[in-house]
Amino acid sequence: MTTGDFNLNDARYMALEGEVKAAMGAGRASSGTDHRHYPYARQVRLSWNQDTAGKWAYQGVDERLWEVFCEQCGDTDGPAEYQEPAIRQLRGPYRGKRRAKHAAGRHYRSFDH
Repeated sequence: MTTGDFNLNDARYMALEGEVKAAMGAGRASSGTDHRHYPYARQVRLSWNQDTAGKWAYQGVDERLWEVFCEQCGDTDGPAEYQEPAIRQLRGPYRGKRRAKHAAGRHYRSFDH
């Protein structure tokens, strides 16, 4: 089982949602008024490198693993190991596109849109 591949109804996922909301600030997380909140599933990106300006670029994708990216929650792109723990856990990876899309949808709905 991979880090992000778990039953989305279990307590660990609910705790993760609480950590992400707390990191964002309770007012923003529960208001549902921030229309920039668009988590999405994408293939896990590989071979990251950073240019002199600090911008991340990747060289390929994993054909089997997917991740959830949510900029509003603080994901800044780049390698997962450079993200906060709650963001790394949300990111995954997930085995398959369907699982990642389900996690992204559940994460989106948790913000009362």
